[in-house]
Amino acid sequence: MKKGIWRMMAALLFYLSFFALIGDGTAWAGEAVPGDGRAEGTELEEMHSLVLVGRKEATCAEEGNIEYWVCEECGKCFLDEEGREEITDQAEILLPKLTSHTWDGGVLAQAPTCVKEGIRTYTCNVCQAGKMEKVPPAGHKYQDKVTKATAKKNGKISSQCTVCRNVRKQTAIPRIKKITVSKTSYVYNGKSHAPKVKVVDAKGKKISTKYYVVKNAKAKNVGTHKIKITFRGRYKGSVVKKFKINPKKVTVTGLAAEKKGFTIRYQKQSKQCSGYQLQYAKNPKFSKAVKVALKRGSSKKKISGLENATAYYVRMRAYTKVKEDGKVKKYYSAWSKKKKVKTKDVKLVCIDAGHQQRGDSSLEPIGPGASSYKAKVASGTSGVATGKPEYQLTLEVALKLQEELLRRGYDVLMVRTTHDVNISNSARAAIANNARADAFIRIHANGSANANVSGAITICQTPANVYCGAYYPQSRRLSEQVLAHVAAACGCKDGGIWETDTMSGINWCSVPVTILEMGYMTNPAEDRLMSDPAYQGRMVQGIADGIDAYFAP
Repeated sequence: MKKGIWRMMAALLFYLSFFALIGDGTAWAGEAVPGDGRAEGTELEEMHSLVLVGRKEATCAEEGNIEYWVCEECGKCFLDEEGREEITDQAEILLPKLTSHTWDGGVLAQAPTCVKEGIRTYTCNVCQAGKMEKVPPAGHKYQDKVTKATAKKNGKISSQCTVCRNVRKQTAIPRIKKITVSKTSYVYNGKSHAPKVKVVDAKGKKISTKYYVVKNAKAKNVGTHKIKITFRGRYKGSVVKKFKINPKKVTVTGLAAEKKGFTIRYQKQSKQCSGYQLQYAKNPKFSKAVKVALKRGSSKKKISGLENATAYYVRMRAYTKVKEDGKVKKYYSAWSKKKKVKTKDVKLVCIDAGHQQRGDSSLEPIGPGASSYKAKVASGTSGVATGKPEYQLTLEVALKLQEELLRRGYDVLMVRTTHDVNISNSARAAIANNARADAFIRIHANGSANANVSGAITICQTPANVYCGAYYPQSRRLSEQVLAHVAAACGCKDGGIWETDTMSGINWCSVPVTILEMGYMTNPAEDRLMSDPAYQGRMVQGIADGIDAYFAP
């Protein structure tokens, strides 16, 4: 502003000087002026006091100017410092205002949204003018958001804008419905086992293996093994499945019937086996079965104490002890194929050595419910040659018969084994009855007023016996076989079978029974023979042969 005033003053001084020269007769250049010392026709040079006016750039607010010199005295303007190139048109000095503004970086007055425009304002750094400019919508920035499915809840995949949360697309992820393993039980074979895992979603579609990791899915030894399935990606959670490896099945190689038992043979196992379990029962379903533990190193087992001539079902399995979670658990193999065995038909023979050291003359009924009575037990006779009492002779033979029958595989029940007893005839029968003896052999020696009478006889009931007639057929056959074989073995006379219902020792019986009268102790020769150990041996062989024949099919 000050420079403009200065230029105006310079111009004013210039014009005033010009008019003053004209008014006082000053000559124009080229005229001779008296007294100026110049010759006629010589121009006078103007003298200027020039000041530099620097260049000023034009802005949008005001004009600018070029660099020039102005005379402080006359106000003339020149392009050069010597004042030779005068600027006659002031317009040449001026630089016009700029038509564009110098805008700043702008301020976001209203931010754009995903779908709406925004506004940015700008201010001129020179003139402070302002302007507005629209900012285009930002547009949606979509990103997939996964809500993972579990075994209880469905999941989903949402394509959602991270700015405005607008959902473009949503895909359902069905929940995990079923997780199965291809096999839950294996048999130890020394190799590793690894069941396959299958996962199905709620729509029945198989879930890809890329969405889960399976850990600890391989094992070899007996025990329970865990498979951990951990989900990832679209799914989350973990599940533990289990599978077992059981011991190897036992192979039974033999099963033989024994006397009131059986012997089983099997292949023993050396690996992953702690022992065996044997099971037997009288029914194929093994209800109320007996279990027997067997050692690992064994390969056979004999079972005894069973019922006679009875069928048993038998099976075996191996077991392995495994420590799991701080406890010892037994793992069993599958049962072997069940086998059937019938214990040997071992007959029970009850032997009654007749009489006793002292007889008992007190009375008892001759049969169940009988009104007739007899002495409970007589003292018996004695040998005319040996003087041996009958109770002694009968026990000698009975004990030898016991030994022989045991040797032949029979079970033997002795009514007495000593002389100092007191057992009535009914009580002797009860011993055989209660044991359910297959045969009751009562050993006696005969006597007669005729010393020449000899030979063996047997005694049984009649078919009409009111007490035990039902057992007549068996008792008759037993009597026949024993008598025939004793006569054959000893070479003695066969005195025949006496059928009578007067013997209380027979009447009280509910089993097949016979009384053997080995010979006559009143016959000196036969008396001596019956006390002879060799002859007794032949008698025992004959009795045993007769028993064998009785039980023969």
